[in-house]
Amino acid sequence: MKKTILILVIIISCFECKKDSLNDTDLLKTKWILSYIQDTKTQAITNYPSDATKKISIIFNDTSGISFSGICNGGAGTYTYSSITGEIKVTDLGTTLIWCKYVEWETYTVQSLHYASSYKINGNNLAIYTGGAYNLHFTRN
Repeated sequence: MKKTILILVIIISCFECKKDSLNDTDLLKTKWILSYIQDTKTQAITNYPSDATKKISIIFNDTSGISFSGICNGGAGTYTYSSITGEIKVTDLGTTLIWCKYVEWETYTVQSLHYASSYKINGNNLAIYTGGAYNLHFTRN
């Protein structure tokens, strides 16, 4: 009887571990649209400008490539991540350098991606937490 209970506890524990891990398909090959940024020190939220001509988006193309599409610039880079721990690191992200209205939002996004440390997906929302000035919050397109 004790052996049966022990086996059930181990099985239940394994199911609990699986619930906490993220599914690769939730992150990959999805177009994520920037909704707002969150100041990492004050936690203040600033919504994306409603009158911007384009939306900023990112796509994690496969297990190592990220593409960036901004208001007036675009770019690409590489990344590593763990769907088990939620860690993420973006590297070699290069973009074009064309000025336009709200270009600072592209700067916030690109700089924050350089400092990305973890991510969390909740339904259609992606949060990228950073060691920089802003956390990034996206919505699935």
